[in-house]
Amino acid sequence: MSQQTLGQFHNETRCPTCGRDDFEDERGMRIHHKLAHDESLAEREDRYRCPECGREVETKRGLSNHLSKVHPKTWEQLQSEGMVLIVHHGE
Repeated sequence: MSQQTLGQFHNETRCPTCGRDDFEDERGMRIHHKLAHDESLAEREDRYRCPECGREVETKRGLSNHLSKVHPKTWEQLQSEGMVLIVHHGE
């Protein structure tokens, strides 16, 4: 496989807009791109905000995944306290 072909294959899972590259496959990247960068969807106010760092994600599952991977201690504490994830509606 040539370097160019190898590079093209690798880039299929990298978001062309923000450069995020932790997707398992091209489908995951395309879903991310539509939800995060499609203007009609990106301006939604019903996103979930991380209580630790403020990152906003599109789904409750996305926030759960983010918390468990990036802030495991916060995630464990929220789970032990029986906390519910809250939807953020604008600033």
